[in-house]
This record gives sequence, structure tokens and C-alpha cells, in this order.
Amino acid sequence: MSLDMTQCTQCGLALFPARYFCPRCGGSDWTRCAVHSGTVMESTVVRHRAGEHDAPPIHLATVQLDEGPTIIARLNAPVGDGTAVRLEVGDDRCIVAHAL
Repeated sequence: MSLDMTQCTQCGLALFPARYFCPRCGGSDWTRCAVHSGTVMESTVVRHRAGEHDAPPIHLATVQLDEGPTIIARLNAPVGDGTAVRLEVGDDRCIVAHAL
């Protein structure tokens, strides 16, 4: 499943997640755009989760999308800052980043 964001038809501002009104121009007309890639700005590892004693670590990253917005995504493998990634929505509806 691909990841979609919205873009204001009046001023072109790209946003994720979607909003009712554009914070830049106040417009309310949007087009949907597929998000394909971005760059890892920073990453971290969550080693312990409440209520899940034997759960494996989760690698997370702040990703600057090529289209502009910044999101938090789950990494399918550890990567360094500055790594280009491809994005998708996983079976569990999490945003997953794969190194290119």
C-alpha cells in the first residue's frame, strides 16, 4: 500500500497528515499525492515497550519527505542519518522505510 499526502491546490503546500484548511493560504481544496521516498534525518531504537517483555527492538526514524513534510517511520533495518529511503504502508498500517 502506498503512502499518500495532500497538496493545497491554491499555494502548493504539501502536508501530512491531511488537514481541513491550508495553514499557509487558508485554502480548502486538496489533491492527493503519492509519497515514494525521503531522507533519514535521525533515528533511534525502542528496546523496551510497556507490556511486551519479549518484543524485538523497533527502529524508528525522522524522515524528511522529498515532497517537503517530515514524518516518523519504522525502519525495516538500521540505517544511518542521511540515508535515502523508500516509503510504504505496511500490513499493520505502520509507515515503513526501506533503505535505497
